[in-house]
Amino acid sequence: MMSLSLVDGILPALVLALGVAALLWLLIAGRKLGLRRILVCTLAAAGSSALLYVVAEVIFHWWNASLPRMLYAYSALAVLGFQLAVQLVIPPGTTVFRRVAAVLAALTLLGALACTVNLAYAQYPTVRSLVDPPSATDDPLPRPADAGADRPAASESSWSPPSDMPEEGTVYRDEIPATASGYASSTALIYLPPAYLADPGAVSLPVLVLIHGQPGSPNDWLVSGRIAEMMDGFAAGHAGLAPVVVMPDASNASNPNWPLCLDTSVSDSATYLARDLPAWVRQQLGAGTSGAHQWAIAGYSFGGTCAVQLAANHPDVYPTFLDIAGENEPTDVDGHQALLDTYFGGDEQAFAEQNAVDRFGRMSFPELAGIVVVGREDKVYAPEGRQVYEAARAAGVDVQFQELPGGHSWQVWRAGLENNLDWLSTRLGILDP
Repeated sequence: MMSLSLVDGILPALVLALGVAALLWLLIAGRKLGLRRILVCTLAAAGSSALLYVVAEVIFHWWNASLPRMLYAYSALAVLGFQLAVQLVIPPGTTVFRRVAAVLAALTLLGALACTVNLAYAQYPTVRSLVDPPSATDDPLPRPADAGADRPAASESSWSPPSDMPEEGTVYRDEIPATASGYASSTALIYLPPAYLADPGAVSLPVLVLIHGQPGSPNDWLVSGRIAEMMDGFAAGHAGLAPVVVMPDASNASNPNWPLCLDTSVSDSATYLARDLPAWVRQQLGAGTSGAHQWAIAGYSFGGTCAVQLAANHPDVYPTFLDIAGENEPTDVDGHQALLDTYFGGDEQAFAEQNAVDRFGRMSFPELAGIVVVGREDKVYAPEGRQVYEAARAAGVDVQFQELPGGHSWQVWRAGLENNLDWLSTRLGILDP
């Protein structure tokens, strides 16, 4: 039961079918309300959906105009059903049976609406991810393996796992101090693979830094991205080896003005991610100590934009990047000038100095390699991803462009990482070229 999918198969189909049945019952039961009253309810439902569109995509830009349009139709149908349910419950003389049935129908509609939203974004892939999501441990991080003079950085060709190596990795919580940047960070998550946790453990494993989306937190990679399951699956096929995965807080401790993974007047988040974080990882985890070739940066949506920004500004730290459904540049809901005013004192040149696409236009980056992944149905981010790809290719980056089925959702974001683990691990030195 817990492993049942919430994004395909029988369960979501059943929930949606029950939602249709509930709405039909409400329409049939409500026929005594009269055509005029039903028409008023229908217009009110359409108006509420239109208002949601204006608030979400015109005023506040909650989803950067990328909310699947069918969800507005589903929300209108749900509001229509709620109105009918209320009008069936309120009148005096209504039987208890009809009142209970109306309430149950309304709740069923609510469940169907939640199901359609989850189908659009795949936020909760299974029943377990919804009712019993994976969590990180607060146990202290284990000490890194002693490298010694005769132990090279672990790879498939050099690593022999001990017989008692754990079958699964572990996700830890910890604070990554902002020694150089002064960046305000919430707790980070760190995945350590089975080879790291073995005794003796693998030496100097590579590091994959994953940036979450906006809104979001590192926990999204754990719950919706199922990062531990993904990495454990990879490790199972490679003698327990997988990158150490570090998932920092990219919100500047929930600052109303999120940092841009650049150094700005709001926050020196680039210095935090390119200097403080790597220094802490090398010292505390003993990972990524063999050189920059062991480091990669990746992210989805806002995090994908971050990955490109960091690679373009710090290719000596992150020579490998994976941009999953990122933008062609950092944005502000109030427009480009508002972004300049908030983060760069209104200085366009200061922005262009750090913005990845601008840097690609004036510099060459033959040392960089990356992949830009977009959803085929993502009408906003897919064209922007192609612009990033074209700019990077013109700058000499060894870059690929991939389209996957789906829109701006975890259907694309998770697959964008999982499908490219072999490529990443070859770049990072786990797998032989």
